[in-house]
Amino acid sequence: MTAAPRAGKAAAPCRPDWRLAARLLANGEPLATVATTLGCSRSQLSRKRNHDPLFQDLIEEFRQMEPAERMAHLRQVVHRAIDLAVANENVRVVLWLADRLKLVTPPNERTPGEELREMLNGLSPEELLEFESLRESD
Repeated sequence: MTAAPRAGKAAAPCRPDWRLAARLLANGEPLATVATTLGCSRSQLSRKRNHDPLFQDLIEEFRQMEPAERMAHLRQVVHRAIDLAVANENVRVVLWLADRLKLVTPPNERTPGEELREMLNGLSPEELLEFESLRESD
């Protein structure tokens, strides 16, 4: 005997960011990569690209942009994507961002304070007195 289907929420329809899709396609990104980025199927993206004249015009508009203008648009997209990932508490993005901003010291790297303590511990009593005298001279 087979179990009856469970009642529950239907899957939310995919609502891709078509401007982002057009921008990525104009930059030469493969269809599969763009579909993955948008969270939609390749067939949905392919249908949109092949049968929607407005979408085709948008892709062409992005292709015609100057490189500096295209980079400015991409920068905005990246900033929004990072903001969204951090807001959604995407751990991988948060850790990547913390690393890039040097907010976290990996456990295998010593902090400047730890290096200084190690250096001071290695000084002879005479060298330590000389070091202390430098502080008093200021």
